[in-house]
Amino acid sequence: MAEPAKKKPATHFPHDGVEPDFVGVEKSFEKLVRSKGLKLTSQRRRILKKVFSTHEHFTAEDLHEMFRRGRDPISRATVYRTLGLLVEGRFLECHEFGADRKFYEHVLGHDRHDHIICLDCDKIMEFQEPRIDELQTQLLKNYGFSLERHSLKVFARCQREDCPDRDKRP
Repeated sequence: MAEPAKKKPATHFPHDGVEPDFVGVEKSFEKLVRSKGLKLTSQRRRILKKVFSTHEHFTAEDLHEMFRRGRDPISRATVYRTLGLLVEGRFLECHEFGADRKFYEHVLGHDRHDHIICLDCDKIMEFQEPRIDELQTQLLKNYGFSLERHSLKVFARCQREDCPDRDKRP
């Protein structure tokens, strides 16, 4: 009997295949912003919308560049401050994948997943592995802990033909 074909990894793993309701996300973000004594400005709304329409990992500079090229640019400072609010409110996760850069991804409505990062081309691949989850659950039980957060980052070298420096590897 032939093995089933392996699925190509998704950019994100939507929870039960459903993305979060953006109107609900916007209302939750507005509540957070107002709790800080701030206003949900049109620029913050545009950043929120762009972040939740982006299904890739991105840096603050990537996001700033998206707006810089548009007709109504947003300042770098506003991008950084808004990203900080989004992380604080747990709308986004911030990852350090090396190279002194922080990458962001929206997490609402997405299943927990881990990352493999290529050391040469910075490709980021998301994956889910039930055996890791099972081992983690057993370890926590054995040592008397309860899970709060989980983050697994595997740094490796991809085998893509177009990966820079592939021929120069030891």
